[in-house]
Order: sequence, then structure tokens, then C-alpha cells
Amino acid sequence: MNTETKIFLKKKFREYYARHRIPAPEEIERREFGVGTLKDKIKIRHKSFKSERELQNFLRREAPFFISYSAAYYEFPQNQPMKEKNWLGAELVFDLDIEMDFLDASRLQRVRDEAINLVDFLVEDFGISERDIQVNFSGSKGYHIHVLNEKIKNLGSDERREIVDYIAGDINFVDYLKVEGDKILGPKKGDRGWYGRIYEELYNLIKNSNQKELEKIPGIGEKKARLIYEGRERILKELELGRYNYMSEIITVNMSYRRTEDPNVREPIIKGVSSPLVQKIIEDRSVNIKKAEDTDKMVTIDTSRLIRLPETLHGGSGLIAKKVKDLEKFDPLREAIAFGEEKVKIELKEKVPEFEIKGERFGPFKEGSIEIPEFVGIYLLLKDKGDIVQSSTP
Repeated sequence: MNTETKIFLKKKFREYYARHRIPAPEEIERREFGVGTLKDKIKIRHKSFKSERELQNFLRREAPFFISYSAAYYEFPQNQPMKEKNWLGAELVFDLDIEMDFLDASRLQRVRDEAINLVDFLVEDFGISERDIQVNFSGSKGYHIHVLNEKIKNLGSDERREIVDYIAGDINFVDYLKVEGDKILGPKKGDRGWYGRIYEELYNLIKNSNQKELEKIPGIGEKKARLIYEGRERILKELELGRYNYMSEIITVNMSYRRTEDPNVREPIIKGVSSPLVQKIIEDRSVNIKKAEDTDKMVTIDTSRLIRLPETLHGGSGLIAKKVKDLEKFDPLREAIAFGEEKVKIELKEKVPEFEIKGERFGPFKEGSIEIPEFVGIYLLLKDKGDIVQSSTP
């Protein structure tokens, strides 16, 4: 990226912050901030601001390409090292994104659906009020979900990991079954949480699938699909009652026995369970949060992580990290546009595939000079696909 392009982009970011008031996070004086460059999303951290006005003045003066803040609250947010900050608690934050090289409406819709699913888990399974949940578009490939709740605030990393594992479907179906007399009881009609999800999905899958559709499920095959299909009326009745020992077509239970205080009595226990249908349901209904070694899951677990400040610009796309009022209706490629329609001329350094933004499709482009709307040009410049040719920058 040449110098003129960097100057042009900095000018445009400064214009945005001059026109917009960026709301400060709750208890701003207890938050740590980090700012980034075109190369590093967080180049400098351990910054703090005493007020929204001080934050606003900084943004207008410096116009950083990235600015993030801590989900955590500290007594001394500017102190170093981390242990000197005196941690006071932290929001529960989830970072959901999806891989894509260029903006893609269909992929962004998929990650939005994951965010909707996540909010459903928080409300239905954990009893969190929707008033305590704040959803923000990340400004690029996904969404940040914040839980602003006093009971959540003081959870440690282990408790946060348990929440993430539950939502991500890292559960063992054995834990959802119990032995009672000669019966194996499990998820049934009217249950909530994962119990209810497993029951509802099993019921609908068996009721609405034909034999060929059942055969396509990994681990089922032709013989088992035929048995499920032919016995579906009986299976559905047993499902409603949650009696899983009468549904050998859909579940295999490995039983064992352990000794009790009475040498003549052995207690039955469930040693293992196999059910391709239940496994499919858990995979389909869980939220696609990455594994613990990946950044996105660690954002939730690590209480010292920084997350993008809402309503600020993303230095990799030029889109706004927008607060979302209605997640089901939100369209980031229309509602998170920061820049205008005026034409800019840029020199592309490489080929650019077709992509979508603001309801229009642009490209594919070859190397060379093109004239495009400013919001598209800034997007391509920030991705370092070209350099500015014409601008009003002195």
C-alpha cells in the first residue's frame, strides 16, 4: 500500500469520526482499550479513558483503523502487567464469525443464524433476559454477543468454558439418560434445554423423514432406516414418554452393573450410548463456536480479551461495527455502510472476484484502473488490493 493510499484512508476514517458520536461502553473508566493499525488490529493496549468525551476527542484526533475495549472491568485499566490492573469482573462475550475471502451475503446470513441460535440458548437455557444481551456486527465476518448481567460478571474462566461447551454441543448423551427400574428414561415431550431440543428434533426427524432420507444419515444405513420407518408410530409414542429402552432402532445402550452395600444387589448403570440420530441433532442444533485453541472460543473464556468497540470502523473492511437492534432483520451489507457513493479511481494490483455490498454485486475485476463508488473503493483499498489514483486529498 503506497503512502497516498494510507493518507486517503486515514482522511476518510477521520471524517467518519468527526461526523459521528461513538457511545462509550458502560463504566468506561474501568475499561482497557487497545488501538490498531492497518497491519495490526491491536498495536497498543493498556489505554484508558475517563469519559465518553475523552474517548470521542481521541477518535477524532487519531482516527485509528481499529479500536477495541475490554469485556473486563478493572480498578486500574491502564496499569501493566495485567495483574496490576485488579480485575473486577467481566461481561460474557461470544465472537462468531465465518471464513470468507470477500463479502458474501449468504455466508453472513449463515453466521447471523448462528447468532440467533446463540441468543436462544442464552434466553431459554440460562434464563438471561433479552434486555441483558447486546448484539453487535463485528464490522467484517460475524457478530459479537455481549451478556451484561451482574450474575455473569464475576464468573471465572472455568465457568465460562462450561457455558461455551454447553452451547457448542460439547455434551455427552449418556448424561441425558437415567435408569429407573427396568426403564431407561431420557428426553421427552415438554422438556426444555438440550433435553427439549433432542426430543423435538428426534420426533420431527422420525415423523417427517422417508426411508431414503433416513438412509442418508451417517451411521444409519438401509436396514436400520427401514426399521425406523416401519416402526415410526411406536417409536414416536415411546419418545413422547421418554422410554428409550423401547427404541432400539434409534439408540444402542451399553449397560453395566456396580456393586452396592448389599452383596446380593447390583445397581444397573449406563456405560455407553450410540445414536447416530442424536449425534446429528446435537451437531445441527449447537452453535458453531470454534475449538478452545482457536481465537473465537477463547474470547469467551479469556476474561482479559479485547473486543471491537461498537459503532467504530473496522480497518479491514471500512464497515461499521454496528449495534444490532433486530437481529432477524439486520442486513450488515446495507446497514453497516459508512461511506458514500461518490466515485473514486483506484489501480488494482491483482484480480478481484465478484462480491456483494449494499445490495449490489461488483466485479470480477482485472488488474488495472477502475472507477467505483467510494464505499467499494475503501473496502478494496483496506484489503490492499490496489492503490488510490484520484482523491481530493491534498
